Amino acid sequence: MKKGANAWIYPSDFTFDEVLETSAKIGYDGVELNLNEKILELPKKERQAIAEKAESLGLELPSLCSGLFWKFNLADPDENIRKKGTEIIKKACSFAADIGASVLLVVPAVAVPEIPYEETWRLSAESILEAAPAAKEHGVVIGIENVWNRFLYSPLEFRRYIEEINHPNVKAYFDVGNIHLLGFPQQWIRHLSDLVACIHVKDFKRSALQFKPLLEGDVPWREVMKALREIGYDGFLNVEVSPYPGHPIKAAMDNKTALDLILEMT
Repeated sequence: MKKGANAWIYPSDFTFDEVLETSAKIGYDGVELNLNEKILELPKKERQAIAEKAESLGLELPSLCSGLFWKFNLADPDENIRKKGTEIIKKACSFAADIGASVLLVVPAVAVPEIPYEETWRLSAESILEAAPAAKEHGVVIGIENVWNRFLYSPLEFRRYIEEINHPNVKAYFDVGNIHLLGFPQQWIRHLSDLVACIHVKDFKRSALQFKPLLEGDVPWREVMKALREIGYDGFLNVEVSPYPGHPIKAAMDNKTALDLILEMT
């Protein structure tokens, strides 16, 4: 397995070059970049420059992440908002192809009280299926992430949702920390098994109901690593934590050290 850093681990004013250079210096194997609407419109030449910079530093760009799917809910009652969400997926798949990323993280839906659960399921699946041909065209996997969205809160349901979409370019992007409050990450990993395309790692402390840097919560990392090895996962573990207020790169440094220790667990 490889060590990745989600770019949100650095201050928001870090440039792409700063993110890549710092990650390489610390010793990560790759970086997961984050997309907003402005970045999505970068011309192809600038996207290729990002890929070339990463390659020059010996870094991979395995995946892309975005917070846009909270704003443009793929199961929103407003059809225009749903369409905007699917267009973002299509554009992001093109962006991913231009930088050599193989996985695009997608939040499948944000459940709201005025929409019945089964309707959220249907609208979300339809939105993703509409964008799936673009993912196939660009050779990108849409990775459905488990998040705190009041939707798909059991491993059986999560797998069934992806299986019902039934598209080879739609799989799971599993977030270990996100699931720890709701269930047992090692159980989710084993049940999703062959559907897992990428992994987010962060810690979580149940007693405080707080996300934490790696090894500062109570996620059972030894069991998580055992489950990942059982299913044959050999991709990236992308650290997704916030920067510390006291120093711009200390969070990236600390979590890289913790990730080294986690990867040694048997």
